[in-house]
Amino acid sequence: MNDQLTTDAGGRAPWVQLPGAPAHLIDELVSLAGRADALLLQHYNNADGIGVERKSDSSPVTLADRDAHDLILRGLNQLTPDIPVLSEESPAEQISERLNWKRCWIVDPLDGTKEFIGRTGEFTINIALIDQGRPILGLLSVPTQGLCYVGIPGQGAWCIDPVDDAGQRPVRALGVQALSPQLPLRVLASVRHNADRVAAVLSKLERVGTGTRRINAGSALKFCALLEAQADIYPRTSPCYEWDVAAGDALVTAAGGFVVDTQGAPLRYNQRDSLLVERFIAGADDAIDWPGLLHR
Repeated sequence: MNDQLTTDAGGRAPWVQLPGAPAHLIDELVSLAGRADALLLQHYNNADGIGVERKSDSSPVTLADRDAHDLILRGLNQLTPDIPVLSEESPAEQISERLNWKRCWIVDPLDGTKEFIGRTGEFTINIALIDQGRPILGLLSVPTQGLCYVGIPGQGAWCIDPVDDAGQRPVRALGVQALSPQLPLRVLASVRHNADRVAAVLSKLERVGTGTRRINAGSALKFCALLEAQADIYPRTSPCYEWDVAAGDALVTAAGGFVVDTQGAPLRYNQRDSLLVERFIAGADDAIDWPGLLHR
């Protein structure tokens, strides 16, 4: 895929190789995400509608979720056959030994299924590589916008834009933005989040800037808003799952931000019997004691 990207003076894509990973890993991962994008958009634009079923926990699932899971699973198994995959759509028998995995992929093949069904356009593909409980690579793809975000903590974060007039996909380096106390604090939430919980959080944050401004975004697009300096803080007020967070964690951390639990500690993945993430705080500027302000 390098020939489709805007590269540096030496003709290389801007990312650095991960230790112990194939040299072509990230380019192949971006290409895989592009194929999954196209598949999801086929389902999304289907004039016959989106077929919806219910899982055992009553959450919705579509054929698009399952088709994207199958495509990404095949691609990752071909690219890194020795690294197991933990996906939202993985059958229990496929991940029964997951706590023994020191390195694994954590995938949400369609994050924002409700947004997908509601045709809001606010859905993503989330892929993270986990090593010893921490994300060392994250990818978020936004099918309806043609954007793909890639982050490697300690090396950097980038956005691959849609094809331009020259037929290339420019690559932009990303970095989080420091807070300005002269401006309202831009706080991320979802229209689906509990209104009382969000209001309580906004009240606690009123003194950080000149008030607060709520910004609504679906799925992992909230992490993208931090990366694009469109928001300052994302205090999660309702439970979600590790596949909803891991890729965004890698990206925000790679861009110089933070993702921590209510005690201020970095999140750890595939380390517990439960895959539920109760609450967390993601943000651009760690100069403030956000956990102390919100939870202590």
